[in-house]
Amino acid sequence: MVHYLIDIRLMGSVKHQINTLSNQLSGKFNLGDKRVIPHITLVGPFSTRNEEKLVEDFTRICNDQKEIPKYEVGGYGFFDETRVVFVSITPNETLKQFRYLLSRAISPYCSLRNYDLDPAEEFMFHSTLAMKLDWLTFQRIKWYFRGKEKVMYRHQPIRVTLLRNSKIVCEYDFIQEKMLSRSQALSKATRMRDYNILKLWADGSWESEYKRP
Repeated sequence: MVHYLIDIRLMGSVKHQINTLSNQLSGKFNLGDKRVIPHITLVGPFSTRNEEKLVEDFTRICNDQKEIPKYEVGGYGFFDETRVVFVSITPNETLKQFRYLLSRAISPYCSLRNYDLDPAEEFMFHSTLAMKLDWLTFQRIKWYFRGKEKVMYRHQPIRVTLLRNSKIVCEYDFIQEKMLSRSQALSKATRMRDYNILKLWADGSWESEYKRP
């Protein structure tokens, strides 16, 4: 079955920090395939028989977005029922409404899960570090995080991605205000244009972070 996902692809400093943390967990607790590539899920996974309509609605909602959604990365959280470990994400109101509009737009023809239909104020934003853990490993990781320094970062999504079976279908670039094809989304030249634009932003904090290899 074909599975789709709409997410925020983490980039720059926050990606580096969460990747480092994920690698530390993998080494300490031998997680193997329980690790997850860091991202922030907005909708999904889900299935649909109308990809053309999905791309159309995804493009429309993104193009209609007037402000760049923002979020803060903070502490750690746990879903006890499903034994998931995650980094907590605090969205601003723009990101809350953006996710809500996406889910409502595609819900008539996509097999969304109950949490995808949560109201804007109730959806739990997070970036998963590990999932499908056995009970003992889950408890050990929870104890490990009691003394772990938080990931503190203010950020905004540069791009929102539509994926099919973990492969990019298309990706909206908030900095350049346009939809990218798969090849454009993976292009180093496109990424560097984003970084150059970000350097002009007032806080100046982006410059050092985006020089990482």
